[in-house]
Amino acid sequence: MDIKLAEQLIEQWASDNADTLGLNREKIRVSYILNPGGFSNLSLRLSDEDKQLYVKLAPPYKAARLQQWADVSSYLTDHYTAPKLVQAIDHEVVPGYSYGLVFEYIKDATPLENTENPEAVLPRILETIAKLHHDDQLRSMLPTVNSVTYADAFEEEYINRLTEDLEGIRESRELLRDFVSDEMIAWFGDEIARLNAIVRQTPAFLLPAIDVVHNDLNGNNVLAYGRDGFRIIDWDDISGQGDAAMDYSVLLWPYKHDESWSIWREKNLTGSDAATLERLELYFRAKLLDEVIDVLADYIEAERVPEHREAFQNKAKSIHLRAYPQYLAQYGNG
Repeated sequence: MDIKLAEQLIEQWASDNADTLGLNREKIRVSYILNPGGFSNLSLRLSDEDKQLYVKLAPPYKAARLQQWADVSSYLTDHYTAPKLVQAIDHEVVPGYSYGLVFEYIKDATPLENTENPEAVLPRILETIAKLHHDDQLRSMLPTVNSVTYADAFEEEYINRLTEDLEGIRESRELLRDFVSDEMIAWFGDEIARLNAIVRQTPAFLLPAIDVVHNDLNGNNVLAYGRDGFRIIDWDDISGQGDAAMDYSVLLWPYKHDESWSIWREKNLTGSDAATLERLELYFRAKLLDEVIDVLADYIEAERVPEHREAFQNKAKSIHLRAYPQYLAQYGNG
């Protein structure tokens, strides 16, 4: 990925569309935004001296996700604090990225995971997400597939992605040689299969998947501002046939291994049924396995961005080295 070229191309595109975007074409500036979740999409900040916009571009295999977000963006803005859509980009401006969206840029806001007191706003976020999970009108606006179970949703979110990650890890084995052994890689495959089998044998996962979910509700995708204000961003993984337990597991992950977890669970999940809470525990297990395996795929992907490679790889390696022994201690070695 040539970041400088991408910035130049988006700057030229923005200049050509300055009137529509409401920008001063003489003062347009573009800057790359490093996505903590990886490098498959391309994010940039577009600005002049008075206004800022957020640009998100997707490669062809992810374009449908962005298009789906665009289709329901007005509803999400009105009901779920999502950023306002300004314009769609329906052609390839940057090579390799076939579709994009331009949104308002959320200024003076901080990712939830970086705020000093996230507990002040978390109850309101959880109330909003609980409303989302049961939003029949929004569900009717989203694509549906017959006979999707919670096990299918789990497989789509974790098993398929971890399996693809493992294929990439095997293909780029030499990049990880210093801290990942062949025995560990074999264990990765065994553990993915083991987790999938447990899910497929758990009755709570065999129920129909009927929840409307954000599906990527991590601490970078919830922005906090003021005393208890918040905005939820990055809705490209929204689904009308997902699992509320997925959203809860990602949002509450920072508390799972904290002494306050039992309090948080009792205080904020009392409205969830027993089946959701049972699935939640296996989602927590998957989340920890994700920090063992998926970060290694991110480590490999960072080779595409030399400007940020060292910092991103150091962080990915650190997460893996912490999560792997933690996973073994909690769930065993087979």
